[in-house]
Amino acid sequence: MINPFVVILPCAGSGSRLNSDIPKQYKRINGKIILQYSIDLFLSFDECLKIIVAISESDLLHKDIIGDDRIDIIEGGKSRADSVQLCFNYMVENGYRENVVIHDAVRPCLKKSQVKEFLEFFSSAKLDGLIFAHQVTDTVKSSSDGKIIDDTLNRSKLWQAETPQIFNFSKLSNAYNSFKEDISLITDESSLFDKSEDTIHLYPNSSNNLKITYKEDLKLAEYLIKNSKDEI
Repeated sequence: MINPFVVILPCAGSGSRLNSDIPKQYKRINGKIILQYSIDLFLSFDECLKIIVAISESDLLHKDIIGDDRIDIIEGGKSRADSVQLCFNYMVENGYRENVVIHDAVRPCLKKSQVKEFLEFFSSAKLDGLIFAHQVTDTVKSSSDGKIIDDTLNRSKLWQAETPQIFNFSKLSNAYNSFKEDISLITDESSLFDKSEDTIHLYPNSSNNLKITYKEDLKLAEYLIKNSKDEI
């Protein structure tokens, strides 16, 4: 069983590291807009009540997104975290109180079977929050100046956060209300709970949930999607 949920897709970034004339979420892989992969994935679930997409003020490319009554598009903020919070506020203002799924719109290789298991686990376990993550396997160094190594970190305790991330509505609302630091500096919403008594669980992921960041990622994503044995 999967409980009803609302999806937030922050898409107001420019994707400058891709060195492209258009934002990376609007690049095409196998003829399909990257953002559309995420939209189609969540629309395939009947339990998805709404998808809220945050775009930049100057974004005209969103008109290429295939329309659906469950998709609402709003203007995002100056940072990713600002955009997510604006989407959450929009969700509240429109009367939604369901579980909240937050996803990077530039992760087009995610498989429906993975998301289905993820959502089923969260619904059955009745958790405060659950995030896709994979354990760090490389040796990790810290450096305060980016030149000289300060320390070698214990990788056995390190996990790399991914999306999707899902949170109980009330718990996420309380986390926003309790967070007193600069929200624009957080890079994922599970960080809102770092000093909270609520518990956010890891959902170990061993498959390639690629996030498009650099130009070469486009070719890799194309390969992964073409060779997937599961529905994407």
